Amino acid sequence: MDSLRTIAAENVNLLMVGSSSSTYRLGHMVVKIPRIDDDAEITKGNMKAMKIEANVYKILGHNDLIANCFYVSPLGDLIILEFYENGNLKDYVAANGSTQLRKWTRQIVEAVEFVHSRGVRHSDIRLEQWLLDSAMNARLSDFNSSGYDSCPSLGLDCERALGLEDSSHFMPRELSADSSVQSDLFALGSTLYEIEQGNSPCAGEDEEDIAIRFARQEFPSVLHLTLGSTILGLWRGKFNSASEILHSEGHIWGS
Repeated sequence: MDSLRTIAAENVNLLMVGSSSSTYRLGHMVVKIPRIDDDAEITKGNMKAMKIEANVYKILGHNDLIANCFYVSPLGDLIILEFYENGNLKDYVAANGSTQLRKWTRQIVEAVEFVHSRGVRHSDIRLEQWLLDSAMNARLSDFNSSGYDSCPSLGLDCERALGLEDSSHFMPRELSADSSVQSDLFALGSTLYEIEQGNSPCAGEDEEDIAIRFARQEFPSVLHLTLGSTILGLWRGKFNSASEILHSEGHIWGS
């Protein structure tokens, strides 16, 4: 463990310092370690977030819809993932547009369906969380805010979600409430809005104003969007699962 930390500190490029972890690039790999803070309680929280993300990768296993995880340390305090040269889907769409809208939409919905089938709630769904692999397929990543059901086969008890979605992706509810399939689906609606519209719902508006509008079921117009009916259905809670979208909205991706 100490040697891996030394590698991460000295011989690789720092990609980013997030709220709970530091991410480094080492060749074709990404190394994630908890962010150490002067406040011991913050460091403890960061360690827990890393362990939850490590556990989620164990629960999910290998799947083409999910970022490829090469290694999780025994203590869950280090994760090694594949590095994706094409970056995240949000940045790609901002620079190039939604060049493969139908394909990516299906992969995004299928990824959410998959994690839910494994008892995981992502709890921070947004376009930035999808990475593009070498074949330009979208892969869901970043599970440090997630919650999950108990997994006896891995000896894991259930965990509440540690984080909350951005205001533009947040399903109106008590802030103390745990994440759920429905809150993930609401955020999925905002994510599909992002990929087609090119920006987040209510971009530039005050977070409190967005919360008030969403609580009143006052959403941005989506009539002009190919994904409009699906987005609105997700915001209004008309879908109970991602699989319902796949079965009822197949025309979106030509199936």
